[in-house]
Amino acid sequence: MRVQGNSISQRHQVSQLESDDENYTGSSGSYTEFSGSPPRLQQQQLSSAVAGAQRTPRMEQSSLTSGLQPFPSSVNRGAAQVHLHEEGRETAQEKSGAARGRQKALTRVNAALEAPAARMRAVTNGVVGKDSQRVTIYVFFCVAWAHLLFVILFSALSQIDMTDGGCYTFWGFKKNCDTVSYTRRTSLIKNCRGLRRSLKTGAAFSILSILASTATLITSWILCIRLREAYRHPGDQSRYMDVDVTELGAEAANLNNSNGNRKQSNEALFDAGTLKKVMMIVIAFDLAFQLICWSITASIYTQQYCDDIYHWSTSASYGVGFGIGLTAWLMELIAFVPFIMLV
Repeated sequence: MRVQGNSISQRHQVSQLESDDENYTGSSGSYTEFSGSPPRLQQQQLSSAVAGAQRTPRMEQSSLTSGLQPFPSSVNRGAAQVHLHEEGRETAQEKSGAARGRQKALTRVNAALEAPAARMRAVTNGVVGKDSQRVTIYVFFCVAWAHLLFVILFSALSQIDMTDGGCYTFWGFKKNCDTVSYTRRTSLIKNCRGLRRSLKTGAAFSILSILASTATLITSWILCIRLREAYRHPGDQSRYMDVDVTELGAEAANLNNSNGNRKQSNEALFDAGTLKKVMMIVIAFDLAFQLICWSITASIYTQQYCDDIYHWSTSASYGVGFGIGLTAWLMELIAFVPFIMLV
């Protein structure tokens, strides 16, 4: 009986030692068995567990970032890309600023050019009403028709009449001015170089005047069509706005909103835009060509080339063609002034 009791107590002690050798490290969350391990190894494992528990989050973050540090070449490449991106953005900003400056300058120039037209509209609106622009466009179209007819007659009819029934045109001499055939063409006038050169120059510029008058009539007809379409579809007037005005639509809208009530009666209902500028250039050339033509006729009469042969001083006078040409020039010049101011 004693032997059995001793064996039971020994077995109980062995099981208690085994249970004591089992330990949990709560800080690391890992289960550690020290059974069968030497004391020195157990002490090292305990110290490592305590060090792991005392490790701060900053130390962990530094250890993680230390393994992610980029190489110097990649850092330099990234910095260069950022620098280039910043330079490109600065260049784009400078270009946009320059473009805005040019647009503002164009707006101011257009405003300065349109100021006399606005004042003229204010005066004419008070006298003839608000339809002055439309009336001016239609009247100028009629004037362009009559002007083209007058220029054709001016080029064909006599410039200088003689007392014996003959006459001189830009194309030669007629012994009987009522006939169509010429007695002597301009190139066959050999005995007076100044007369021959003047008639040839007048013929050349008369042809240019006919072409310019035809272009004036065509452009005025197009302007009438656009005006009619603009009045028929008021919402589509923006199609005929000037290019500079459409590019600066926001600024123009702000100006119109601020001063719309005050300037509504002085502003044009239809903006001819680029077509008006083209017509002004064509009309200016047409006026210059006609001026040269009738000035040449006047110079022949006043200079009296070869007077001992042709007797200009005693038997010459201005012809009907010269009068028609001068009338056409004055008519277009008078119509050109209100066209600039009102259209």
